[in-house]
Amino acid sequence: MVIGITDPMRDEVTYAQYVTLVKRWIPGATTQILSCVTGTFSEIEKCQAVILSGGGDVHPKFYGIEEKTDLAKEVSIGRDLFEFDIIRELMERGLPALAICRGTQIFNVAMGGTLILDLEAAGFASHRRGDAPERLHGIRVTEGSLLHKVTGTTSGTVNTSHHQAVDMPGRGLAVSARSDDNVVEALEWAEPAEKPFLLLLQWHPERMKDTANPFATKIMKKFAAAIAAGTH
Repeated sequence: MVIGITDPMRDEVTYAQYVTLVKRWIPGATTQILSCVTGTFSEIEKCQAVILSGGGDVHPKFYGIEEKTDLAKEVSIGRDLFEFDIIRELMERGLPALAICRGTQIFNVAMGGTLILDLEAAGFASHRRGDAPERLHGIRVTEGSLLHKVTGTTSGTVNTSHHQAVDMPGRGLAVSARSDDNVVEALEWAEPAEKPFLLLLQWHPERMKDTANPFATKIMKKFAAAIAAGTH
């Protein structure tokens, strides 16, 4: 079983966190980096699932506010275009997908949605990690959503490390969790019937130290089960 992971385009430690996440919850799985830097798009053909990783911001021109590019950080149009192709391919192939932070944002934009370019500039409290090893906040989960069914709860605590967030959900997507200050924290298919597993998370399960937190452990168990079901 091969799990594709998009290149976060940071240091090796960052990518290694995603690899460790996969190996912990999907024993026997191998990982394949999907990177615009090394040109590994074709490797998605051997993947049974994809994790869309965190990293720099999606270019604002892809959701209609190019004039505010100065508020974006670590922008890479090459990465954006590459990951739009990855998203299109995984949807065409019906692969289970888990999106994390930027991964959530790029998937939302790929589906025609928009982003809040900078939460603090938009009047929200900071959701950045800052100097803390793991900054936490509460979330509220939509009752009856896939996220609710997977975690078994309508509230909890997750880590946070982002300055952007989903504004308008893209086509076919529904918000399934918000932070205590009403920032979108998770999305999923609005009509999941006959669709592959999909959860878009604003938090970072690969960094979470709480091994009993359902917003990491139960999500990864469900992701693993969805992959296994698809390989039978």
